[in-house]
Amino acid sequence: MKRLAIAVVVALMGVVAMPTSASAQFDLSKIFGGSSETTKTSPYKLLADNAPAKSEVVGTWKYSSIDLEYLGTNSFAEAAIAQVEDYARQELVASGLTPGCFTITMQNSGKGSFCYQDYTFNGSYTYDTSNARFELSATADNGKVIKCGGFLKKVNGKLVVMFNAEDALKAFAIIIPEVAADAATYEAIYTVAENFPGIYISLYFNK
Repeated sequence: MKRLAIAVVVALMGVVAMPTSASAQFDLSKIFGGSSETTKTSPYKLLADNAPAKSEVVGTWKYSSIDLEYLGTNSFAEAAIAQVEDYARQELVASGLTPGCFTITMQNSGKGSFCYQDYTFNGSYTYDTSNARFELSATADNGKVIKCGGFLKKVNGKLVVMFNAEDALKAFAIIIPEVAADAATYEAIYTVAENFPGIYISLYFNK
């Protein structure tokens, strides 16, 4: 699990400091190109308008795939994420994030849990169908409370849990203290997520 957490951290850092394998294909024209401005509907409004009913998210869901999504307005961050996404996905799969490796369970009562390999974290969740906002709270082995917030959506029958990147980094630091052992590196990476609000780690689940 430590290797998986570090891979997620590396993937997020790649958004603004891409590795050679990804940066070789980075195209600045996608940022500074001559495309005309268009008025776009807010991605948060789209999430709210299409929020699934609670009955559609209750149950046990098995992980199938991952994406990085950006809902912010910074053109550089948007283009960078789009171009390092494949690299990030490959790194995460190589680190053990493979289909079926973990599950998330949400009950009608508001209780929730997630299981990854031999790790199980029990707690509770909240979900607001008016805006699609979601938060999962669980207690780690060291007694510290983990909170990961974001949004829920349904895509082709799959449940998509969009975890806020900052929350994900905080959670990893609690679950696996070694991830934040190098304080300077961890703070630098956390600053990336903090300074580019709107980065989400989207996990896709099947029932």
